[in-house]
Amino acid sequence: MTAITLGVLGTLSVLAVWAVIVELGLVSAKSLPSPFAVAGSLPALLADPNFSASLADTLGAWFVAMVIASVSAIVLGMIIGTVHFLSAPAMIVVNALRSIPSSALIPIAILLFGLGSSMKIAVAVYAIFALVLINTIYGVAGREPMRIDAARSMRWNWWQQYLHLTLPSATPSIVTGIRLAAGISLVVVISTELLGAKSGIGITIIQYQQALRIDMAYACITAVGIVGVLLYSILAAAERATIDRIRLV
Repeated sequence: MTAITLGVLGTLSVLAVWAVIVELGLVSAKSLPSPFAVAGSLPALLADPNFSASLADTLGAWFVAMVIASVSAIVLGMIIGTVHFLSAPAMIVVNALRSIPSSALIPIAILLFGLGSSMKIAVAVYAIFALVLINTIYGVAGREPMRIDAARSMRWNWWQQYLHLTLPSATPSIVTGIRLAAGISLVVVISTELLGAKSGIGITIIQYQQALRIDMAYACITAVGIVGVLLYSILAAAERATIDRIRLV
């Protein structure tokens, strides 16, 4: 079976178990509507301009956080990975920062940046920066010694070694880090919206919950899940294409 077939079967299995649980009354329909009720609410949700605006706000914060974290982490990772004596102290600092959950910094981020998009972006950047940085450092460190010796024997300057050796060697690890960071970043952005923000899809979910429109809240969550799957699929395809292109080179 292909991965797509297995994914479809897995999704259908989850929906079937969900429907049975609700039908048998194991969970109150007020807390967990049936999948049919949620599916029936999706058209109304997608037609709601408030939902579209909230989703755009969330994805906008996600995209900005991805760009800031990826660019800064790649540049810094290239420097640390190339200058060997920086690796050990840098990894100590990174591992120390990684021990602090990003959710614990949300109250501080609210005090510093308020409830706007800047707060969500700051927390998301903190959550994914180390992941991309570490992947970049390991990618640079994975350069083949024989290629390094060959580049030195041909008297390549720093820029030539960086462009033709370091960057191609590190790219597979970098794009993998970015793909993994994308999912984490989306989760963190929505989490900040649920815990404290003035706009975004998390706020929309809370509003439907407070209005006792539980079916719409679950429909909103389902729509976000579909968006997350699409983003992951696009980034996974880009990762495969990038790695295949490098192998051909």
